[in-house]
Amino acid sequence: MINAISTPFAFVLRYLSEWLDSYGWAMIVFALIITAIRIPFDIKGKRGTMKTTLLQPKMKAIQEKYKGDPTKMNQELQKLYKAENAKPMSGCIWMVFPMLIILLLFQIIRQLLTHLMGLHQYQVDALRTALYDLGIRDIGEGGLYQVQMAGYIRPYFAQLHAVVPQIFDINMNFLGLNIGETPDWRAPFSGGTAQEIGLFFLPVISTIAAFVQQKLMTATNYMPQPAQQAQMMKTMMLMMPLMSLFIGFTFPAAMSLYWTASSLTFAIASVFTNMHFKKIFTGMKADMEERDKAREAEIEAKRKKTEELRALGATQENKGTSKKKKQLQEREKERQRQAANRAAGREPEAEEDNPSREGHRKFARGRAYSPERFDGAEDETTPERDLDLDEPDEPTEGEDVLIEDESTSPESEDTLIEDEDMPLLTDGDDDLDSDDYDYDDEDEDHYDEDR
Repeated sequence: MINAISTPFAFVLRYLSEWLDSYGWAMIVFALIITAIRIPFDIKGKRGTMKTTLLQPKMKAIQEKYKGDPTKMNQELQKLYKAENAKPMSGCIWMVFPMLIILLLFQIIRQLLTHLMGLHQYQVDALRTALYDLGIRDIGEGGLYQVQMAGYIRPYFAQLHAVVPQIFDINMNFLGLNIGETPDWRAPFSGGTAQEIGLFFLPVISTIAAFVQQKLMTATNYMPQPAQQAQMMKTMMLMMPLMSLFIGFTFPAAMSLYWTASSLTFAIASVFTNMHFKKIFTGMKADMEERDKAREAEIEAKRKKTEELRALGATQENKGTSKKKKQLQEREKERQRQAANRAAGREPEAEEDNPSREGHRKFARGRAYSPERFDGAEDETTPERDLDLDEPDEPTEGEDVLIEDESTSPESEDTLIEDEDMPLLTDGDDDLDSDDYDYDDEDEDHYDEDR
């Protein structure tokens, strides 16, 4: 993945090295190109930072108002960002690209033969063996040995090109200094050579350039900064030069050369962009203040109109509000009330104060539940009839009842009494009139003939 991303930058750096015939000047021109690419990203970041800075008073007011309710606070902040079309992280996102360029450049400089010349590891080992045969035996074993080997390509180009034809004649000398070597901070104090002392000053110059960059950017800053952010800027003013100094004595001198050119060019560009955005920031601030005044005037006019209608009794509920929205509003009011209680340190309501509660479910029995909902209902209904289960009621006149007599015989076990004046019928009685069932013998004869 890193190789795929670093390939375009390595191609540009190789082309500049061959065209300028100097790896040092190629690094300076490459720094200018990267600065030109960074400027649009820096402008994007400044625009996002300006909006966030202008919204700082409103954000602080929201945080103070809802400090006891983080959920509501985040909701109000999101509403503010949406209304003002602001993206709080936009200023930081555009800082990723420059850092990515620096990381890729570290990789290219550390493995110069692999990325800049496109050699495989076995070819790098072949070059190392060839240099060893030529008497170059001071090549280190660390991660920067490829840069050290690149410094010997021009003096022994013919011999090394015969071993690995993919290499090109790269010039690692810049103003008489081999920028492929790593500076030594002990050189001026240990009687170092002119080459070593010259390399020592490259990290020092890059450190001064980084400090100048931070100083100019702070001096031309046009946006008011909170105390915490101002303290961070002071820390950055110290950290960036120290980091430049550390990198200068850790990586080859070519890295210090790039850092110096990049810091100075970007500092100059930042001065002009800050001057330009100072006017834009002033205009944005004036526009936001006008919009706030117009919005406040509109809200105040609506408030007065509502008060007048309420005094006249002409206010009415918005019938277009859905039931779900009303429920959400009620829940939101309840949540805000509980948040206010927590912020004030009041104890939460007891369970007996809420008869609808069932365990942790606050409205398990329904929001309108009331234990007294059936009180007084007995007065409106028919009084209950006293029942005596031990003594059965006396049958009334004309009422059909079933009397069970265990002393009777099975043949007359069940007896039906319709009335006291009605005669008792049993299985042995034959009180039916037989004339009602007489039929003519002729009918029987016709029935037999039909069959």
